[in-house]
Amino acid sequence: MSTPLERSIDNHYHLETLAENSRQLVEHQEESFRMQYAAAIANLQGMAEITSRQDTTNYRLSTIVGGMDALHATARATLGAIYAQTRVLQEGFEQVAQMMMQQQKVLKQIADVLCHPYETKVLELLREADHALKQGMTSTGRDQKAEFGDATKLLNGVLKNPIGRRNYVAWFQVGWLKWKYELNIVEAEEAFYQASRLSAPKADLYHANSLKHMAYMQYLQKNHSDAYDTIQKAVNVLPDDHDIRYDAARYAAKAGREAEALELLERCIDQQPQTIVVMFSEEDFLQ
Repeated sequence: MSTPLERSIDNHYHLETLAENSRQLVEHQEESFRMQYAAAIANLQGMAEITSRQDTTNYRLSTIVGGMDALHATARATLGAIYAQTRVLQEGFEQVAQMMMQQQKVLKQIADVLCHPYETKVLELLREADHALKQGMTSTGRDQKAEFGDATKLLNGVLKNPIGRRNYVAWFQVGWLKWKYELNIVEAEEAFYQASRLSAPKADLYHANSLKHMAYMQYLQKNHSDAYDTIQKAVNVLPDDHDIRYDAARYAAKAGREAEALELLERCIDQQPQTIVVMFSEEDFLQ
């Protein structure tokens, strides 16, 4: 089997925060898709080899090897056919990129609205934290560590203020830094929970993103039932969002809800045909 690939959620907030135009997002999707296609082919090859090895030691399995070979051949042919549909894929990438650029505007509008009630000191902390966060996203090495460290300190200053503590954008950013910078999944889950709790009355894009990220933190801790329950709340907020539905399929599969996972995957494939390549690139759906 191939090594695990980065998933869309690993880079989504980063890209959505920094992207200057849709072309940058399309190029990122194209590169990711090439890697996913290679991983999908490798996974199928690995499945075929495992089946072959099992057949040499288990006579009963030999009766289905032909069927498995046919399945693998069909899957490979399907992946190849999708990969060859350059125009269709390009249109899909462009649609996703345009959606992300629109979400970028919405996220900024939400953050701006939440800043209105704050006194000058807290407002400056929020602005400087946002600046440091973005600088860290565009930096590497020591510079990135310093910028993310500054962003963390500034956001902690915001959360010490009784009013600032109610800012769910600040909580979301703390969660992202706990995850990406501090590698503290447990505290990241808690921060995303606070962001989701405080944004629940608005049920806006930050609310859906907070739930999606909280579910991923639970998944990383192998709390699959909790991840499944959390992602259902995100589905209720954005029922037509492909990525949330795809995550729901993942957590359903890991929670032992195979029939539900298959139904969700079928709907994802109908929405974005390239999903079938992504699906075969991930071991969560091949176990």
